[in-house]
Amino acid sequence: MKDNDKIKQFPTRKIKTGFFNNKNKLAEIKNFLGFEYVKLKKDVNGINFNKKSLEDFALSLKYTISVMRDTNNGIFLYEYFVDGASINKFFENYVNGTIDGTIVQIEKHTPDNLA
Repeated sequence: MKDNDKIKQFPTRKIKTGFFNNKNKLAEIKNFLGFEYVKLKKDVNGINFNKKSLEDFALSLKYTISVMRDTNNGIFLYEYFVDGASINKFFENYVNGTIDGTIVQIEKHTPDNLA
């Protein structure tokens, strides 16, 4: 069997199917401005979300953002290390062109002390 044949065997993903739209009806995939999203009302244990806990968690995250730049000297990959408190500032600078290039990857790093 060729690699192309293997790829053709996978079913295409349909909206409103998959992980989030499960039998417990935790969330339904919707679309806004061309982006799919889910609205979660409670966590998987049925507990309501706590605003302060989510904000603290978001601020404790660290991100590695890989940006490819094509310059006269060649192709370079810039690795930006951004903390959760500065992520909005990073994207603001990226959108307005202060940070130039193509985002290749965003990797999230969670704190070690979650337990």
